[in-house]
Amino acid sequence: MLNHMITMKIWGPVFGDRRSVKREPADFYAVELVAGARYLRRICNVSAEGLLLEDRMTLKEPGSIIQLELPKREGAPVKVSAEVVRVGRGAVGVRALDGASLEGLGGSIAL
Repeated sequence: MLNHMITMKIWGPVFGDRRSVKREPADFYAVELVAGARYLRRICNVSAEGLLLEDRMTLKEPGSIIQLELPKREGAPVKVSAEVVRVGRGAVGVRALDGASLEGLGGSIAL
């Protein structure tokens, strides 16, 4: 007896800016710089191109640019401009701009 299972293709279209690298879990804080103020943002995961950060208070929109100060495990913190690419359920996905390297992130950061 032959058992055949027919499935439907349910994958969405492939977008040019779709994430192409795996994100790794993370648990450290970055500082978002807004008009001279500094806001702590918890980083949930990181890849070579972007970050997922917790932000339950502000209303970010895809396409907006934010400024982040990110701690490095070795060395001084690095300032990065990032584009918001996804917003949902208290989390904001951002992509680093200008070829900024996100390698070696983590550790503590001074307020």
